[in-house]
Amino acid sequence: MNHLQLIHRPDAEPFKHHFNQVIGSCHLGTMLYERTLKHMEMAHRELGIKYLRCHGLLSGSPDVCSWATKSKAGLEPELGFDTEQLKQEGDILHNFAFIDLIIDRLLDIGIRPFVEIGFMPRILASSRHSLTRYDAYTSPPRDYDLWADLIEHLVSHWKKRYGLAEISQWYYEVWNEPNLHGFWSGGMDEYFKLYDRTVRSVKSVHADLRVGGPATAGRSNAHIDAFLRFCKEHKTPVDFVTSHSYADRSSKYTGEFCYHEMKEPTFLPNRFKQMREEIDASPIPGLPLHITEYNSTVSSREIIHDLPFNAAYLAQTLSEAGRYVESLSYWAVSDVFTEEGVPPAEFHGGFGMINIHDIPKPTYHLFHFFSQLGDRVLSREARHLFTHRADGHIVGVIWNPNDSSRASQTQQYRIALPGHRMPCAVRTMLVDETHANPYRTWELLGRDRNPPRHQIELIRESSKPACHYSKLDQRDGVPTIELTLEKNAVVLVDLIPVDDHTAEYHGLEPAAYDGLSVPETSR
Repeated sequence: MNHLQLIHRPDAEPFKHHFNQVIGSCHLGTMLYERTLKHMEMAHRELGIKYLRCHGLLSGSPDVCSWATKSKAGLEPELGFDTEQLKQEGDILHNFAFIDLIIDRLLDIGIRPFVEIGFMPRILASSRHSLTRYDAYTSPPRDYDLWADLIEHLVSHWKKRYGLAEISQWYYEVWNEPNLHGFWSGGMDEYFKLYDRTVRSVKSVHADLRVGGPATAGRSNAHIDAFLRFCKEHKTPVDFVTSHSYADRSSKYTGEFCYHEMKEPTFLPNRFKQMREEIDASPIPGLPLHITEYNSTVSSREIIHDLPFNAAYLAQTLSEAGRYVESLSYWAVSDVFTEEGVPPAEFHGGFGMINIHDIPKPTYHLFHFFSQLGDRVLSREARHLFTHRADGHIVGVIWNPNDSSRASQTQQYRIALPGHRMPCAVRTMLVDETHANPYRTWELLGRDRNPPRHQIELIRESSKPACHYSKLDQRDGVPTIELTLEKNAVVLVDLIPVDDHTAEYHGLEPAAYDGLSVPETSR
Protein backbone atom coordinates (compact mmCIF):
# COMPACT_ATOMS: atom_id res chain seq x y z
CA MET A 1 0.00 0.00 0.00
CA ASN A 2 1.34 3.43 -0.99
CA HIS A 3 0.39 6.09 1.59
CA LEU A 4 0.17 9.77 0.59
CA GLN A 5 -0.68 12.78 2.72
CA LEU A 6 -1.83 15.95 0.97
CA ILE A 7 -1.22 18.99 3.15
CA HIS A 8 -1.36 22.63 2.07
CA ARG A 9 1.89 24.48 2.77
CA PRO A 10 2.46 28.22 2.25
CA ASP A 11 5.94 27.52 0.84
CA ALA A 12 4.74 24.86 -1.62
CA GLU A 13 6.92 24.31 -4.69
CA PRO A 14 5.36 25.60 -7.92
CA PHE A 15 4.40 23.21 -10.68
CA LYS A 16 5.40 24.85 -13.95
CA HIS A 17 3.19 23.92 -16.89
CA HIS A 18 6.10 23.75 -19.33
CA PHE A 19 5.13 20.31 -20.67
CA ASN A 20 2.35 21.66 -22.94
CA GLN A 21 3.90 24.86 -24.33
CA VAL A 22 5.12 23.36 -27.63
CA ILE A 23 4.42 20.27 -29.73
CA GLY A 24 6.16 18.91 -32.81
CA SER A 25 4.86 17.82 -36.17
CA CYS A 26 6.14 16.42 -39.43
CA HIS A 27 6.96 18.52 -42.47
CA LEU A 28 5.32 21.94 -42.43
CA GLY A 29 3.49 21.05 -45.63
CA THR A 30 1.32 18.54 -43.77
CA MET A 31 -0.32 21.57 -42.12
CA LEU A 32 -2.04 22.13 -45.44
CA TYR A 33 -4.06 18.99 -44.69
CA GLU A 34 -7.44 19.45 -43.01
CA ARG A 35 -6.80 16.35 -40.90
CA THR A 36 -3.56 17.62 -39.36
CA LEU A 37 -5.09 21.01 -38.60
CA LYS A 38 -7.91 19.19 -36.83
CA HIS A 39 -5.31 17.49 -34.64
CA MET A 40 -3.73 20.85 -33.87
CA GLU A 41 -7.13 22.21 -32.86
CA MET A 42 -7.59 19.23 -30.51
CA ALA A 43 -4.15 19.77 -29.00
CA HIS A 44 -4.77 23.47 -28.43
CA ARG A 45 -8.30 23.10 -27.08
CA GLU A 46 -7.83 20.05 -24.83
CA LEU A 47 -4.10 20.03 -24.00
CA GLY A 48 -3.38 23.77 -23.94
CA ILE A 49 -0.65 23.63 -26.62
CA LYS A 50 0.56 27.13 -27.57
CA TYR A 51 3.35 26.62 -30.14
CA LEU A 52 4.06 24.27 -33.05
CA ARG A 53 7.49 23.21 -34.29
CA CYS A 54 7.78 21.57 -37.74
CA HIS A 55 10.55 20.43 -40.03
CA GLY A 56 10.82 21.55 -43.63
CA LEU A 57 10.12 25.27 -43.55
CA LEU A 58 12.53 25.89 -46.43
CA SER A 59 13.11 22.53 -48.12
CA GLY A 60 10.85 19.80 -49.38
CA SER A 61 7.21 20.07 -50.24
CA PRO A 62 6.08 22.82 -50.29
CA ASP A 63 9.15 24.64 -51.59
CA VAL A 64 9.31 28.34 -50.80
CA CYS A 65 11.88 29.38 -53.40
CA SER A 66 11.81 29.33 -57.19
CA TRP A 67 14.64 29.84 -59.67
CA ALA A 68 14.47 32.40 -62.45
CA THR A 69 17.34 32.82 -64.93
CA LYS A 70 18.02 36.33 -66.18
CA SER A 71 18.17 35.19 -69.81
CA LYS A 72 14.48 34.28 -69.76
CA ALA A 73 11.67 36.78 -70.13
CA GLY A 74 9.56 34.90 -67.60
CA LEU A 75 10.02 32.34 -64.86
CA GLU A 76 11.13 28.89 -65.91
CA PRO A 77 10.27 26.17 -63.39
CA GLU A 78 13.40 24.47 -62.06
CA LEU A 79 12.28 20.88 -61.65
CA GLY A 80 15.58 19.04 -61.72
CA PHE A 81 18.78 19.29 -59.73
CA ASP A 82 21.84 20.46 -61.61
CA THR A 83 24.60 21.80 -59.40
CA GLU A 84 26.33 23.44 -62.37
CA GLN A 85 23.16 25.25 -63.37
CA LEU A 86 22.79 26.54 -59.82
CA LYS A 87 26.18 28.26 -60.07
CA GLN A 88 25.05 30.40 -62.99
CA GLU A 89 23.77 33.91 -62.65
CA GLY A 90 20.12 34.17 -61.73
CA ASP A 91 17.55 35.55 -59.36
CA ILE A 92 16.02 33.81 -56.36
CA LEU A 93 12.29 34.38 -56.24
CA HIS A 94 11.22 34.33 -52.59
CA ASN A 95 7.77 32.77 -52.66
CA PHE A 96 6.12 32.42 -49.24
CA ALA A 97 2.53 31.79 -50.34
CA PHE A 98 2.09 28.34 -48.78
CA ILE A 99 3.84 29.37 -45.57
CA ASP A 100 1.39 32.26 -45.29
CA LEU A 101 -1.59 29.93 -45.65
CA ILE A 102 -0.28 27.66 -42.92
CA ILE A 103 0.69 30.32 -40.39
CA ASP A 104 -2.56 32.21 -40.98
CA ARG A 105 -4.51 29.07 -40.12
CA LEU A 106 -2.39 28.20 -37.09
CA LEU A 107 -2.81 31.69 -35.66
CA ASP A 108 -6.57 31.39 -36.20
CA ILE A 109 -6.49 28.20 -34.11
CA GLY A 110 -4.45 29.90 -31.38
CA ILE A 111 -1.09 28.30 -32.18
CA ARG A 112 2.11 30.30 -32.75
CA PRO A 113 5.16 29.06 -34.68
CA PHE A 114 8.24 27.80 -32.91
CA VAL A 115 10.14 28.36 -36.15
CA GLU A 116 12.69 25.73 -37.14
CA ILE A 117 14.83 27.48 -39.78
CA GLY A 118 15.66 24.70 -42.22
CA PHE A 119 16.23 22.75 -44.28
CA MET A 120 18.27 24.04 -47.24
CA PRO A 121 16.23 25.15 -50.26
CA ARG A 122 17.07 22.88 -53.16
CA ILE A 123 18.28 25.77 -55.29
CA LEU A 124 20.64 26.97 -52.57
CA ALA A 125 22.01 23.56 -51.58
CA SER A 126 25.69 22.89 -52.18
CA SER A 127 25.13 19.16 -52.83
CA ARG A 128 22.48 16.52 -53.38
CA HIS A 129 22.70 15.46 -49.72
CA SER A 130 19.08 14.92 -48.66
CA LEU A 131 16.94 13.05 -46.18
CA THR A 132 13.35 11.76 -45.78
CA ARG A 133 10.68 11.01 -48.35
CA TYR A 134 9.97 14.72 -48.85
CA ASP A 135 13.56 15.47 -49.97
CA ALA A 136 14.90 17.65 -47.21
CA TYR A 137 18.20 19.01 -48.52
CA THR A 138 20.64 19.09 -45.63
CA SER A 139 23.92 20.47 -47.00
CA PRO A 140 25.37 23.91 -46.22
CA PRO A 141 24.36 26.66 -48.65
CA ARG A 142 26.41 27.06 -51.82
CA ASP A 143 26.41 30.79 -51.13
CA TYR A 144 25.97 32.13 -47.59
CA ASP A 145 25.00 35.57 -48.90
CA LEU A 146 22.05 34.09 -50.77
CA TRP A 147 21.04 32.17 -47.63
CA ALA A 148 21.27 35.29 -45.46
CA ASP A 149 19.24 37.25 -47.99
CA LEU A 150 16.52 34.58 -47.95
CA ILE A 151 16.27 34.58 -44.15
CA GLU A 152 16.14 38.38 -43.95
CA HIS A 153 13.44 38.54 -46.63
CA LEU A 154 11.38 35.82 -44.90
CA VAL A 155 11.46 37.46 -41.47
CA SER A 156 10.83 40.90 -42.99
CA HIS A 157 7.82 39.43 -44.78
CA TRP A 158 6.50 38.06 -41.47
CA LYS A 159 7.00 41.43 -39.82
CA LYS A 160 4.98 43.12 -42.56
CA ARG A 161 2.25 40.47 -42.59
CA TYR A 162 1.78 39.81 -38.86
CA GLY A 163 3.36 42.82 -37.18
CA LEU A 164 6.35 43.08 -34.88
CA ALA A 165 4.23 42.58 -31.74
CA GLU A 166 3.15 39.14 -33.02
CA ILE A 167 6.43 37.79 -34.44
CA SER A 168 8.28 38.93 -31.32
CA GLN A 169 6.34 36.22 -29.47
CA TRP A 170 7.70 33.51 -31.78
CA TYR A 171 10.90 31.54 -31.33
CA TYR A 172 13.46 31.09 -34.11
CA GLU A 173 15.56 27.92 -33.91
CA VAL A 174 18.39 27.43 -36.37
CA TRP A 175 18.32 24.00 -38.08
CA ASN A 176 17.62 20.53 -36.72
CA GLU A 177 20.15 18.06 -35.28
CA PRO A 178 23.30 19.36 -37.01
CA ASN A 179 25.40 16.84 -35.06
CA LEU A 180 23.81 14.02 -37.10
CA HIS A 181 25.27 13.61 -40.59
CA GLY A 182 21.87 12.81 -42.07
CA PHE A 183 20.43 16.16 -41.02
CA TRP A 184 23.56 18.23 -41.72
CA SER A 185 26.51 17.26 -43.91
CA GLY A 186 28.81 20.07 -42.83
CA GLY A 187 29.89 19.20 -39.27
CA MET A 188 29.52 21.35 -36.17
CA ASP A 189 32.04 24.05 -37.14
CA GLU A 190 30.10 24.64 -40.34
CA TYR A 191 26.88 24.69 -38.34
CA PHE A 192 28.29 27.44 -36.12
CA LYS A 193 28.93 29.45 -39.28
CA LEU A 194 25.36 28.82 -40.44
CA TYR A 195 24.02 29.84 -37.05
CA ASP A 196 26.05 33.06 -37.02
CA ARG A 197 24.84 34.16 -40.46
CA THR A 198 21.25 33.13 -39.70
CA VAL A 199 20.89 34.86 -36.34
CA ARG A 200 22.38 38.07 -37.71
CA SER A 201 19.88 37.98 -40.59
CA VAL A 202 16.95 37.51 -38.20
CA LYS A 203 18.21 40.22 -35.83
CA SER A 204 18.65 42.62 -38.76
CA VAL A 205 14.84 42.74 -38.96
CA HIS A 206 14.59 43.47 -35.23
CA ALA A 207 17.05 42.93 -32.41
CA ASP A 208 14.38 41.66 -30.00
CA LEU A 209 13.44 38.59 -32.07
CA ARG A 210 14.40 35.46 -30.10
CA VAL A 211 16.91 33.15 -31.84
CA GLY A 212 18.60 30.01 -30.52
CA GLY A 213 20.26 26.67 -31.17
CA PRO A 214 22.06 24.30 -31.54
CA ALA A 215 19.00 22.00 -31.90
CA THR A 216 21.21 18.96 -31.35
CA ALA A 217 20.32 15.32 -30.85
CA GLY A 218 21.52 15.27 -27.27
CA ARG A 219 21.17 11.88 -25.59
CA SER A 220 24.85 11.99 -24.64
CA ASN A 221 26.59 15.08 -26.10
CA ALA A 222 24.38 18.06 -26.86
CA HIS A 223 27.35 20.28 -27.92
CA ILE A 224 25.88 23.03 -25.75
CA ASP A 225 29.19 24.18 -24.24
CA ALA A 226 30.96 24.35 -27.62
CA PHE A 227 28.01 26.24 -29.13
CA LEU A 228 27.89 28.82 -26.35
CA ARG A 229 31.68 29.24 -26.36
CA PHE A 230 31.48 29.97 -30.08
CA CYS A 231 28.73 32.54 -29.49
CA LYS A 232 30.72 34.18 -26.71
CA GLU A 233 33.98 34.33 -28.66
CA HIS A 234 32.38 35.64 -31.86
CA LYS A 235 29.83 37.91 -30.13
CA THR A 236 27.09 35.97 -31.87
CA PRO A 237 23.63 36.66 -30.43
CA VAL A 238 21.86 33.77 -28.68
CA ASP A 239 18.61 34.07 -26.72
CA PHE A 240 17.94 30.45 -25.78
CA VAL A 241 19.35 26.94 -26.07
CA THR A 242 17.62 23.98 -27.74
CA SER A 243 18.32 20.28 -27.83
CA HIS A 244 16.59 16.89 -28.17
CA SER A 245 16.60 13.59 -26.32
CA TYR A 246 15.01 10.16 -26.59
CA ALA A 247 15.04 7.46 -23.93
CA ASP A 248 15.75 4.21 -25.79
CA ARG A 249 18.91 2.28 -24.87
CA SER A 250 19.11 0.02 -27.93
CA SER A 251 17.03 -0.88 -30.96
CA LYS A 252 16.42 -3.90 -33.17
CA TYR A 253 14.54 -3.93 -36.48
CA THR A 254 12.39 -6.96 -37.22
CA GLY A 255 10.41 -6.78 -40.44
CA GLU A 256 8.45 -3.53 -40.50
CA PHE A 257 8.83 -2.84 -36.78
CA CYS A 258 11.53 -1.55 -34.46
CA TYR A 259 11.84 -2.87 -30.92
CA HIS A 260 13.67 -0.96 -28.20
CA GLU A 261 15.17 -1.57 -24.81
CA MET A 262 14.29 1.44 -22.69
CA LYS A 263 16.33 3.47 -20.25
CA GLU A 264 14.95 4.07 -16.77
CA PRO A 265 12.01 6.55 -16.52
CA THR A 266 14.29 9.07 -14.80
CA PHE A 267 16.57 9.29 -17.84
CA LEU A 268 14.87 12.18 -19.64
CA PRO A 269 14.40 14.54 -16.66
CA ASN A 270 17.96 13.77 -15.54
CA ARG A 271 19.29 14.46 -19.04
CA PHE A 272 17.48 17.80 -19.13
CA LYS A 273 18.96 18.61 -15.72
CA GLN A 274 22.44 17.90 -17.12
CA MET A 275 21.77 20.23 -20.06
CA ARG A 276 20.61 22.92 -17.64
CA GLU A 277 23.84 22.53 -15.67
CA GLU A 278 25.91 22.65 -18.86
CA ILE A 279 24.32 25.98 -19.79
CA ASP A 280 24.87 27.43 -16.34
CA ALA A 281 28.54 26.36 -16.35
CA SER A 282 29.08 27.90 -19.81
CA PRO A 283 30.37 31.36 -20.74
CA ILE A 284 26.72 32.46 -21.20
CA PRO A 285 24.91 31.09 -18.12
CA GLY A 286 21.23 31.45 -17.37
CA LEU A 287 19.86 31.08 -20.91
CA PRO A 288 16.43 29.42 -21.23
CA LEU A 289 16.48 25.76 -22.30
CA HIS A 290 13.86 24.45 -24.73
CA ILE A 291 13.67 20.73 -25.52
CA THR A 292 12.34 20.88 -29.07
CA GLU A 293 12.03 17.12 -29.51
CA TYR A 294 11.65 14.20 -27.14
CA ASN A 295 9.82 10.89 -26.89
CA SER A 296 10.40 7.43 -25.52
CA THR A 297 12.04 6.12 -28.73
CA VAL A 298 13.41 7.45 -32.02
CA SER A 299 11.47 5.19 -34.39
CA SER A 300 8.12 5.86 -36.06
CA ARG A 301 7.65 2.08 -36.29
CA GLU A 302 7.75 1.35 -32.53
CA ILE A 303 4.46 0.07 -31.10
CA ILE A 304 5.38 1.52 -27.68
CA HIS A 305 4.08 4.88 -28.94
CA ASP A 306 0.57 3.44 -29.35
CA LEU A 307 0.33 1.76 -25.94
CA PRO A 308 -0.59 2.74 -22.36
CA PHE A 309 3.02 1.97 -21.39
CA ASN A 310 4.20 5.07 -23.26
CA ALA A 311 1.93 7.28 -21.18
CA ALA A 312 2.91 5.68 -17.88
CA TYR A 313 6.62 5.75 -18.82
CA LEU A 314 6.67 9.46 -19.79
CA ALA A 315 4.61 10.72 -16.85
CA GLN A 316 7.67 11.28 -14.66
CA THR A 317 9.19 13.43 -17.41
CA LEU A 318 6.11 15.67 -17.53
CA SER A 319 6.12 15.86 -13.74
CA GLU A 320 9.78 16.82 -13.23
CA ALA A 321 11.22 18.38 -16.40
CA GLY A 322 9.67 21.80 -15.80
CA ARG A 323 12.27 22.32 -13.08
CA TYR A 324 14.98 22.55 -15.77
CA VAL A 325 13.38 23.62 -19.06
CA GLU A 326 11.18 26.41 -20.39
CA SER A 327 9.35 24.10 -22.78
CA LEU A 328 9.12 20.45 -23.82
CA SER A 329 8.05 19.62 -27.37
CA TYR A 330 6.65 16.08 -27.62
CA TRP A 331 7.44 14.49 -30.97
CA ALA A 332 4.82 14.46 -32.41
CA VAL A 333 1.18 15.53 -32.44
CA SER A 334 -0.14 13.44 -35.34
CA ASP A 335 0.35 10.14 -37.17
CA VAL A 336 -0.09 12.14 -40.39
CA PHE A 337 3.67 11.87 -40.69
CA THR A 338 5.48 11.36 -43.98
CA GLU A 339 9.21 11.11 -43.25
CA GLU A 340 9.10 7.36 -44.00
CA GLY A 341 6.08 7.41 -46.30
CA VAL A 342 2.34 6.94 -45.81
CA PRO A 343 1.44 5.34 -42.44
CA PRO A 344 1.27 1.58 -43.17
CA ALA A 345 -1.52 0.67 -40.72
CA GLU A 346 -4.16 2.12 -38.42
CA PHE A 347 -1.67 1.62 -35.57
CA HIS A 348 1.96 1.15 -36.58
CA GLY A 349 4.02 2.75 -33.81
CA GLY A 350 3.86 6.26 -35.24
CA PHE A 351 5.15 9.19 -33.22
CA GLY A 352 1.75 10.87 -33.11
CA MET A 353 -0.35 11.08 -29.96
CA ILE A 354 -3.38 11.16 -32.30
CA ASN A 355 -3.78 8.56 -35.05
CA ILE A 356 -4.79 9.34 -38.65
CA HIS A 357 -8.52 8.99 -37.84
CA ASP A 358 -8.40 11.50 -34.95
CA ILE A 359 -8.30 8.73 -32.33
CA PRO A 360 -6.39 9.82 -29.20
CA LYS A 361 -3.73 7.40 -27.96
CA PRO A 362 -3.02 6.92 -24.24
CA THR A 363 -0.21 9.51 -24.32
CA TYR A 364 -2.75 12.13 -25.45
CA HIS A 365 -4.76 11.45 -22.28
CA LEU A 366 -1.59 11.73 -20.18
CA PHE A 367 -1.17 15.28 -21.49
CA HIS A 368 -4.86 16.00 -20.94
CA PHE A 369 -4.60 14.83 -17.34
CA PHE A 370 -1.50 16.94 -16.66
CA SER A 371 -3.13 19.98 -18.27
CA GLN A 372 -5.75 19.90 -15.49
CA LEU A 373 -3.19 20.14 -12.67
CA GLY A 374 -2.80 23.22 -10.52
CA ASP A 375 0.31 25.34 -10.02
CA ARG A 376 1.20 24.50 -6.37
CA VAL A 377 2.67 21.10 -5.47
CA LEU A 378 1.11 19.17 -2.58
CA SER A 379 3.07 15.95 -3.12
CA ARG A 380 5.49 14.84 -5.84
CA GLU A 381 7.34 11.55 -6.01
CA ALA A 382 8.49 9.15 -8.72
CA ARG A 383 5.00 7.80 -9.45
CA HIS A 384 2.63 10.65 -8.56
CA LEU A 385 2.07 14.40 -8.57
CA PHE A 386 -0.68 16.15 -6.61
CA THR A 387 -1.35 19.88 -6.87
CA HIS A 388 -3.66 22.60 -5.64
CA ARG A 389 -5.50 24.62 -8.26
CA ALA A 390 -6.55 28.26 -7.94
CA ASP A 391 -10.24 27.31 -8.15
CA GLY A 392 -9.95 25.14 -5.02
CA HIS A 393 -9.61 21.75 -6.73
CA ILE A 394 -6.98 19.31 -5.53
CA VAL A 395 -5.85 17.55 -8.68
CA GLY A 396 -3.30 14.77 -9.06
CA VAL A 397 -1.99 12.20 -11.48
CA ILE A 398 -0.73 8.75 -10.47
CA TRP A 399 1.06 6.41 -12.89
CA ASN A 400 2.16 2.80 -12.72
CA PRO A 401 4.47 1.73 -15.58
CA ASN A 402 5.07 -2.00 -15.83
CA ASP A 403 8.17 -2.89 -13.80
CA SER A 404 9.33 -6.50 -14.13
CA SER A 405 11.46 -6.19 -10.97
CA ARG A 406 8.30 -6.06 -8.83
CA ALA A 407 6.53 -9.18 -7.60
CA SER A 408 3.14 -7.62 -8.46
CA GLN A 409 2.21 -4.92 -10.95
CA THR A 410 -0.96 -4.06 -9.03
CA GLN A 411 -0.37 -1.00 -6.87
CA GLN A 412 -2.70 0.28 -4.14
CA TYR A 413 -2.83 3.88 -2.95
CA ARG A 414 -4.32 5.43 0.17
CA ILE A 415 -4.46 9.22 -0.12
CA ALA A 416 -5.18 11.10 3.10
CA LEU A 417 -6.15 14.77 3.41
CA PRO A 418 -5.65 15.66 7.09
CA GLY A 419 -7.26 18.95 8.01
CA HIS A 420 -9.43 19.00 4.88
CA ARG A 421 -12.94 20.22 5.75
CA MET A 422 -14.62 21.19 2.48
CA PRO A 423 -17.14 18.67 1.07
CA CYS A 424 -15.79 17.17 -2.16
CA ALA A 425 -16.76 14.81 -4.95
CA VAL A 426 -13.96 12.59 -6.23
CA ARG A 427 -13.63 12.35 -10.01
CA THR A 428 -11.21 9.84 -11.52
CA MET A 429 -10.23 9.30 -15.15
CA LEU A 430 -8.39 6.06 -15.93
CA VAL A 431 -6.15 4.86 -18.75
CA ASP A 432 -4.66 1.36 -18.57
CA GLU A 433 -4.45 -1.89 -20.50
CA THR A 434 -8.23 -2.26 -20.61
CA HIS A 435 -9.37 1.38 -20.62
CA ALA A 436 -8.64 4.01 -23.30
CA ASN A 437 -6.46 1.52 -25.17
CA PRO A 438 -7.59 1.73 -28.82
CA TYR A 439 -4.59 -0.31 -29.98
CA ARG A 440 -5.95 -3.27 -27.99
CA THR A 441 -9.37 -2.89 -29.61
CA TRP A 442 -7.82 -2.77 -33.09
CA GLU A 443 -5.82 -5.89 -32.20
CA LEU A 444 -8.94 -7.74 -31.03
CA LEU A 445 -10.76 -6.76 -34.24
CA GLY A 446 -8.07 -8.41 -36.38
CA ARG A 447 -5.41 -5.71 -37.03
CA ASP A 448 -6.84 -4.66 -40.39
CA ARG A 449 -4.31 -2.20 -41.84
CA ASN A 450 -7.12 -0.01 -43.15
CA PRO A 451 -10.24 -0.91 -41.17
CA PRO A 452 -13.74 -0.30 -42.50
CA ARG A 453 -15.45 2.78 -41.18
CA HIS A 454 -17.70 0.92 -38.73
CA GLN A 455 -14.60 -0.63 -37.12
CA ILE A 456 -12.91 2.75 -36.84
CA GLU A 457 -15.91 3.98 -34.87
CA LEU A 458 -15.63 0.99 -32.53
CA ILE A 459 -11.94 1.74 -32.02
CA ARG A 460 -12.74 5.41 -31.40
CA GLU A 461 -15.39 4.42 -28.82
CA SER A 462 -12.77 2.44 -26.89
CA SER A 463 -10.30 5.34 -26.74
CA LYS A 464 -12.12 7.20 -23.96
CA PRO A 465 -10.79 7.05 -20.37
CA ALA A 466 -12.99 5.39 -17.77
CA CYS A 467 -14.70 8.10 -15.71
CA HIS A 468 -15.92 7.49 -12.14
CA TYR A 469 -17.42 9.77 -9.47
CA SER A 470 -17.56 8.97 -5.76
CA LYS A 471 -17.75 10.55 -2.32
CA LEU A 472 -14.68 11.45 -0.30
CA ASP A 473 -14.49 8.69 2.31
CA GLN A 474 -13.57 9.07 5.99
CA ARG A 475 -10.98 6.78 7.59
CA ASP A 476 -10.34 7.32 11.31
CA GLY A 477 -11.86 10.77 10.89
CA VAL A 478 -9.52 11.74 8.04
CA PRO A 479 -10.82 12.30 4.47
CA THR A 480 -9.30 9.48 2.42
CA ILE A 481 -9.24 8.14 -1.15
CA GLU A 482 -8.26 4.57 -1.92
CA LEU A 483 -7.29 3.49 -5.44
CA THR A 484 -6.00 0.36 -7.11
CA LEU A 485 -3.88 0.71 -10.25
CA GLU A 486 -3.08 -2.15 -12.60
CA LYS A 487 0.00 -2.18 -14.80
CA ASN A 488 0.57 0.76 -17.16
CA ALA A 489 -2.24 2.71 -15.53
CA VAL A 490 -2.41 6.48 -15.48
CA VAL A 491 -5.19 7.99 -13.38
CA LEU A 492 -6.36 11.55 -12.90
CA VAL A 493 -7.73 12.29 -9.42
CA ASP A 494 -9.81 15.47 -9.12
CA LEU A 495 -11.32 16.55 -5.80
CA ILE A 496 -14.15 18.86 -6.74
CA PRO A 497 -15.36 21.29 -4.03
CA VAL A 498 -19.10 20.83 -3.51
CA ASP A 499 -21.66 23.42 -2.42
CA ASP A 500 -24.42 21.06 -1.27
CA HIS A 501 -27.98 22.33 -2.03
CA THR A 502 -29.76 19.15 -0.91
CA ALA A 503 -31.50 20.88 1.99
CA GLU A 504 -33.29 23.24 -0.40
CA TYR A 505 -35.53 20.41 -1.70
CA HIS A 506 -38.81 19.94 0.19
CA GLY A 507 -39.69 16.32 0.86
CA LEU A 508 -36.56 14.80 -0.66
CA GLU A 509 -35.77 11.41 0.91
CA PRO A 510 -32.56 10.02 -0.70
CA ALA A 511 -32.79 6.87 1.41
CA ALA A 512 -36.00 5.98 -0.38
CA TYR A 513 -34.07 5.61 -3.62
CA ASP A 514 -31.06 3.92 -2.07
CA GLY A 515 -33.32 1.10 -0.86
CA LEU A 516 -35.19 0.46 -4.11
CA SER A 517 -35.80 -3.23 -4.75
CA VAL A 518 -38.00 -5.37 -6.96
CA PRO A 519 -41.03 -6.74 -5.05
CA GLU A 520 -41.18 -10.38 -4.09
CA THR A 521 -42.90 -12.60 -6.61
CA SER A 522 -46.56 -13.19 -5.73
CA ARG A 523 -47.49 -16.80 -5.05
